[in-house]
Order: sequence, then structure tokens, then C-alpha cells
Amino acid sequence: HEALAAFAAFATMKIFLAGDYDGGRYWANIVRAMTKKLRGMAKSNMNMETHAHLLLHVAVDIWFQPPKEISQNMITYHHNAMKMGQVHIAEAALGVSCRYLLLGGENLSLLQQLYDDKFRLVAKHSKSFVAKYMALDSILLTELTGKSGDYFSVFNGSICNIDDLKDEAKATKDLSLLQSCHVFNVLINYWRGNYMAAEEHSRLASMMYPACKEPTIYLIYHTFYRALILFKRHRISGSIVGSANNKLKDGKEMMDLMGRWSLLSKNVFNNKWLLLKAEYAASVEKFDEALQMYKDSIKSAQDHGNIQELALAHELLGDYYSDRGCHLVSIECFKNGYLYYTQWGATAIAERILRKHNLDVDIFEVQNRKHSR
Repeated sequence: HEALAAFAAFATMKIFLAGDYDGGRYWANIVRAMTKKLRGMAKSNMNMETHAHLLLHVAVDIWFQPPKEISQNMITYHHNAMKMGQVHIAEAALGVSCRYLLLGGENLSLLQQLYDDKFRLVAKHSKSFVAKYMALDSILLTELTGKSGDYFSVFNGSICNIDDLKDEAKATKDLSLLQSCHVFNVLINYWRGNYMAAEEHSRLASMMYPACKEPTIYLIYHTFYRALILFKRHRISGSIVGSANNKLKDGKEMMDLMGRWSLLSKNVFNNKWLLLKAEYAASVEKFDEALQMYKDSIKSAQDHGNIQELALAHELLGDYYSDRGCHLVSIECFKNGYLYYTQWGATAIAERILRKHNLDVDIFEVQNRKHSR
């Protein structure tokens, strides 16, 4: 039983220190095989098993399984911990499960109801750090949906926004929380279209060792959005040769890393990698290649049910056509983006597209598209 936790930690270290993802999965499989054998011998120790499997879920499985699938495993962990009377750990697992749903493309309207129902419960029974991370989630959720909830009242006025969370992280020397705040600011500013601020937060997040390299779901999404931002900033600052080239180089490094991860799980990474390849090709003016990569990314996102990135790919394809002077085609892409953002529940982002591109979207047209797909 004691070996379970040691082997789970070793699996994590194989990825964190050596970048050996296959090695990490190998040792994770050993942990799971040992657990199965112990249960067959009626020598199960639920306490040690759940701790070992929690570590595998958050540090190893993220490279091979979709976030929503892992979220379901976390719910199982939550129930097991509750059975053992470990309420604090159980509610922490519930908080992690919600975060994976948020980043993994769960319907945001349903997710907001879940946060409204569970946030106070988690904050009451878990240690304060879990509530802080759930507060971060709620800020991003509000940004995407445009609908705010009463999430900060649990802190009794000490924390009211993301800046307060950063101040709290600095005061308590919580580097992981501080790095996470910068990562969420990357996402928030990206969705606001404030790419300069997003790039600065990404720079700060990337400097915070070892938190910035820990094998977490934050690393995956920060890498993806950092590359998108750098490619956009490259095109914006194209006249500043040195600056633009550095952004392009750094963005390509992120793209290549996403390509490596895509070999681990096409379900999780393939459409992200293809979209980054499209943005890179557009940045170096390989327009035919870019167009094909946009289309391939859209197909991959559809095939794997990644609706949030399906919406994003349509929007970026619209930008591509708009930059080429193809106004009518770009409008169709933006309408598709609007459709999928709406289906995802990101109504604030959908409305931003309407305003930005002055779209005339007939609600019946949107519904017909939805049913035809």
C-alpha cells in the first residue's frame, strides 16, 4: 500500500523532471494494476489508493484523457473520500472536477448552476486554498458567460476580485496560486481581445519556476493560449523586426510542444496543434497551408467534441478570410463562431463577435444550423 503513493509520485516526476510521458503512464499503470490486485486479495486500503489515484488524475492522466473524462474520475474520488470521512479532501476533489469541466468545454450554463450549488459547500468544508482556486474559476466563468454569481462573499470581504487573490498569494508566498492567477489573466485578457496584457501575464506566469513547469492542466491551456497570443502579437508588431521575430520564435516553440503532446492523445491535443499550425502559417504568409490547417482543426474539434475550440477555430478562420479581403466568407465563419460559442454557453463571447463584426444573425438561422449539425 505504501508503494502505491511512491510509484504515483515517481510517475509524476518522470513527466515533470524528465519529460518522459510514456514512462509516467507506465508507472501509473503499475499503480492501477497493484490496486486491482490488492482489491482482489481483499487487502484494499481505500485511503492510500485514493491519494495515489488523485495524483495520477491531476498530473498523469491529463496527457492522455480529455478533461471531462478525468472530471468523472474525480467525482468517483470525491465519493470514495466521503465514504472515508475525509470531507476536506472530498470537497477539494469536487473543486478540481469543476475546473476540468470548465477548461474542457462543458456547457457553461450547466456549469454555472453547478458552481452556484457547490461553491459555498466546498468553501465551507475544504481548506481555504480550494475556495481560492474555485474563485479563480468563477472569474473566468463570469467573463465567458457575462453572468456573475455571489462567489466572493465566502471570503468575508478579504477577497473580492483577481487582484485580491494575487495580493493574497504574494502575502502568503503561494507561488502556485500566484502563477495560476497570471494564467487565468492570460485567458481573460485573450477573450477580451487585450493581447498586450495577455502577453505580459503570460510572460510573468512563464517566469515562475517550478510552478510554470508542473504537469497540470494549467500548463496545457497556458501553452495553447500563449502561442495564439504570440502569433497575434507577431502580426500586430510586424514592423518591429526584432520583437516580431522573437514572438514568432517563442510561439513556434509552444506549437512544437503542442505537437509533441498531440502524439500522446489526439483527442485532447490534435485540434489545438492544428490551430496553432494554422496561426503560424498565417504569420509567415503561407496562406494556402494556413487555410488547410484551419479546416483540419475544425474537423478535429468536431470529431472530438471540443466545442469551445471549434468555436475559436471558426472565429480565427474568419479573421484569416477578413485579412485576405474575403468579407462574405469571413462573415459566414464569424456566424459559425457565434453559433458554437452560444452552444458552449459563452454568451458574452458570442455577443462580442456580434458587436465586433456587426453581424446580422437571425435566431432562426442559428437554430437551423444547430439542428443541421
